Amino acid sequence: MNAARNQILIIFLAILTGFVCRKTNVITEEATGTLSNIVVKVILPFYLFSAILRSEVGVNAGGVAVALLMSAGMFLFSGAVALLVVPLLKVKPDDRGVYLFELMCGNVAYIGIPVCQAVLGDAGAFYASLLNIPYNLICFSLGIFLLAGKLSLKRIANPAFLSGLVAAILYMLQVKLPDVLLSGCAFIGQATSPCAMIVIGAVLGSVPFKDIFTEWRAIPYVVLRLFGISALLALVLRFVPVDPVLKGMLILMAAMPAATNSTMLCTIYGGNRELSAKLIFLSTALSAVSLPLWAALYF
Repeated sequence: MNAARNQILIIFLAILTGFVCRKTNVITEEATGTLSNIVVKVILPFYLFSAILRSEVGVNAGGVAVALLMSAGMFLFSGAVALLVVPLLKVKPDDRGVYLFELMCGNVAYIGIPVCQAVLGDAGAFYASLLNIPYNLICFSLGIFLLAGKLSLKRIANPAFLSGLVAAILYMLQVKLPDVLLSGCAFIGQATSPCAMIVIGAVLGSVPFKDIFTEWRAIPYVVLRLFGISALLALVLRFVPVDPVLKGMLILMAAMPAATNSTMLCTIYGGNRELSAKLIFLSTALSAVSLPLWAALYF
């Protein structure tokens, strides 16, 4: 419980850093876009590659396949809930895609993997890294379409998706890579979370502070994002005979705050990044309470 709460507080320190840097013009508007590109296309792929291949949890090829299928199923489940709920919120047509994406996908990389590591150990972090393979496939296809109204098959073959997929294949084939290579990838990948949070803070820094709290639809969104979807998923998973650690990872991931990739993708491809940043800020703030509760009550 404390580990999950502390992870959220660390995340907020990075967001605050980005906020101050943008307000003082240390980070410019152009720099925000550049940093977004670096995180999404360079640093995150190194992180996922090393997280999967450096794992020593001993899950076999069948276990990896089950984890990938269950992970994809989690996103389909969340997407179905989003399709039912978003019309009830009377969201403006231009903003509907942001709400759909943010309900379907949470922060499964920058917060999700560290929290699963803290709560569930190495096996939880391994399964969480595998979950990011279908996540990145969704994010860079359907995600870009929902956020920016654009869709290109070229974007599906993005570095984050490919690095996770290659790592999973090498893991299942039990291919051993030099430790110095994996350590180097992990070293670069360590910058993923702080850089992503600094981008979120920088985007929030360009929005008048009072406007962050003017989106009333964010209240039912946050309740559903942090509690509703994960509670429904927990009921369904009670009847599924799989590894309890995998179950726990899926429930924790379903309770993650809004996906920070959305703001970076809106910055890169166009979209309402201000709305995205508001949902991220509010849901991440309240996840400092919700995630420790999930850790304490369920696990």
